[in-house]
Amino acid sequence: MMRARLTFRGPWAPKAARSLAPDNLPDMVMDVRREEVVVELSADKPGRLLSTVDDLLMNMKIAEETLNSSEVL
Repeated sequence: MMRARLTFRGPWAPKAARSLAPDNLPDMVMDVRREEVVVELSADKPGRLLSTVDDLLMNMKIAEETLNSSEVL
């Protein structure tokens, strides 16, 4: 079993994490704090872990950009 832990920090992080929570996988744990989100995930194959991390990073980036652009409006 392979594991990964990612930490996202910033005022946008909790809102972004909550917006992505419905898509969380069963082997993914997301701990949302004040301005920090820690995501722990595991997979049985390296390719699956990399794919999941890649998807999560892209979705967090999109969520961050969306939140930042909507705050300007």
